[in-house]
Amino acid sequence: MAITYENVIFDRVIDNLNTIIADEFTIPILYDQFTERGIQSFLITPINDDYVEEINIGQVRDYTVNVNYQLDLAGNYTKNSIKQVASIAERYKRLMYNKRNYTVSGTRQFYNAVVENIVYSRDEDNQNILSADMSTTVSVMEIIS
Repeated sequence: MAITYENVIFDRVIDNLNTIIADEFTIPILYDQFTERGIQSFLITPINDDYVEEINIGQVRDYTVNVNYQLDLAGNYTKNSIKQVASIAERYKRLMYNKRNYTVSGTRQFYNAVVENIVYSRDEDNQNILSADMSTTVSVMEIIS
């Protein structure tokens, strides 16, 4: 007999992060780093699935997802370019704080969402690319029935 399970990292974390980002920004959201990213885009990549604790009806796990915002500067690396990337990162950080306990139709999807860190960088191979890697961790209580 086959087991039943839920694809928690995709259904409760990645898919909901996509919805949260799409509702706030009018910037394309991608999952494939090899897809042409255009002038600006978000790239969502799962990083970790960590066991936190056992509870009598299941378990608690922390999921870490990297949300990368990328801006193609087209040769115009200026103070305003840095400001734009930093502004998107700050907005995302505040958005996740506001959505830290996320429910859909009365069902909690995740809680304790936090942007753990943001790493700003300029691509070594293509100096026109400026990005912010935003490591986001959420907790999920998985009920095992």
